[in-house]
Amino acid sequence: MLVDILKRLGPCLSTDLTDYLVTHCGLSPAAARQRVSRGAPEIKRLAHMPFPRKARFLYHQDDYASPYYWENLYSAIFATNGPYARALGAVQAREVVPLGHFLGASGAPIAQKKQISARTVLDRMIAANILVEQTLPGLGPSVMTKRTYERHQQTLDELVIATRPRLIAENILLDSVREWLRRLAMVSFNAVRTRGEEMPRVGTFAWDLAAPSYLTSVLNRQKDKGVKPGWVVCDVLLIENVQLKHVEPFLHKVRTLDALKNIGRTMFMLIAQGYETEAFKTLRSAGIIPATPKSLFGEDVADGFRELIQTLDEAAKGVVDPEKFGQLFSKLGKLEGAIGNMRGAFFELLVAEVVRKNAAGQVKLNKICKGEDGNAEVDVYHLNEGITAQMIECKGIAPGTLVDDEEIGLWLTTRITRVRHHLQNLGWSGPLPKFELWTSGALSAQARERVEKTRLANARKFEISVVEGDALRIAVKTVNDASLLKTFEQHFLPQAAA
Repeated sequence: MLVDILKRLGPCLSTDLTDYLVTHCGLSPAAARQRVSRGAPEIKRLAHMPFPRKARFLYHQDDYASPYYWENLYSAIFATNGPYARALGAVQAREVVPLGHFLGASGAPIAQKKQISARTVLDRMIAANILVEQTLPGLGPSVMTKRTYERHQQTLDELVIATRPRLIAENILLDSVREWLRRLAMVSFNAVRTRGEEMPRVGTFAWDLAAPSYLTSVLNRQKDKGVKPGWVVCDVLLIENVQLKHVEPFLHKVRTLDALKNIGRTMFMLIAQGYETEAFKTLRSAGIIPATPKSLFGEDVADGFRELIQTLDEAAKGVVDPEKFGQLFSKLGKLEGAIGNMRGAFFELLVAEVVRKNAAGQVKLNKICKGEDGNAEVDVYHLNEGITAQMIECKGIAPGTLVDDEEIGLWLTTRITRVRHHLQNLGWSGPLPKFELWTSGALSAQARERVEKTRLANARKFEISVVEGDALRIAVKTVNDASLLKTFEQHFLPQAAA
């Protein structure tokens, strides 16, 4: 009887099944609880995921991982309105979240007494097969729902292609917000931190942007202790129609931080493309600024961010429109801090297009290669079985700017070594692999000397070269694409004045 009832009800909490037995089958609460506790071989219990009143999530073994299963499980988690619900809402909103970003997006603290940490929330949800942590090409360790992973298991590259444009656009937006806050003197000029290798922290939480502020609205004047600054913090989520469940993690961080002692008064800002009415009103009522690119920088810039995401998505799939690059530089170039990130992202696409037009084999962007001691990312990966192995490191920076010597060192000593190991595992036996550095900037004399020494020392193992300046211009010209050349000369390597 119990199996038939659960099959009819669908996956649900043990407390819901107990209530059904009491209400519809005439059992006493004690007898119903005992019946559910005994269960049946076909009835499975979700492990590692606690629910209120010691409830367990039950499902018939035939229903596991079905749409019915996921919908009911997600509903049960969201009904708890706790740390697992906030983490699930954050991941659903973004579909894929780099592991470092999850620590801030989940709404859970890095570490705080009487609260479950972000890492613990993630570990428990992974153990319960609700979330998955997976290393993705170009993104590194990333978090997604098990449902998303199962749907895209054979097409993870496509998932990355869909995610990277949003992340690039968010980084450009964060840099622009940083400059905007600086120009308005809202924050300490040299103390603004944005997410990167480490997430900025205020209190026990991670944020996408954080900076101390001496505005009178957040300043705290302490008797005999001088002035204590407040904070400006900001998270970004560049999706359309942000829902309430998507902003609950941010709301929880705000409420908890407000309750902490010894944390200065804080101005909170969340930036999205747009909000559903309930989410917008809830943020406003909590004293949070629900901003959009349009409200901050105007409609033209807001359209630019939408077009940027679309253009990067299409370009990563091999549909490159160089004229669109120029239009985006024009729209978003008005923002302080935007050009650097755009130049880096577009330079990879431009180089990939140049290689693709001359390539016989498949050209991939941001390919992750496994070495003996770790992974290496190849910006432009061109492999034609038994004929060509061309591995390109891209440095799209302002003309005349020097590529960081440390980056050159990492490329020569770590990335090339790991990619060679990757090729060996593939059984590469063709011509010597080619390792190339393409840059719109320049190398220092020391870096150039180091590259030459490495080239000579390894001449029998692999080829190594640097493509810059006139050589870079010639490479672009050889594809006979007027739009591509125009974009290149306008935004990457202008012609020297006569």
